Amino acid sequence: MTDCEIDYIDCDCCEQEFQQLVDKLVKDIQHLEAKTIYLRYLLSQYFPKHKGEMLRDDIFRDLYGSNYDYPAYQRYVSKWCGGRDPLDNWKRCKYLMRVSHGKVTLGL
Repeated sequence: MTDCEIDYIDCDCCEQEFQQLVDKLVKDIQHLEAKTIYLRYLLSQYFPKHKGEMLRDDIFRDLYGSNYDYPAYQRYVSKWCGGRDPLDNWKRCKYLMRVSHGKVTLGL
């Protein structure tokens, strides 16, 4: 067994720890996405008008990777999130849109 391999033991304790880990990772991803969008918005204010507009138009680029391709994430979503991906929902999208227009301020 290499350093990266983990013996999987199907037990309630492991399931709970798995859920807690993925919950924390999802929250970290959500926070980092919002922070990245907010910083791009702030940066766009310092560019000449046309370049600032281009940056704001491109503010979401390269942020959304598909975590749903991973079997462990699929299991997390189906088992603990009722089949609804916490990284892909309308409420979150509306929040990020407000962040991208400077209507939500995030502490730096």
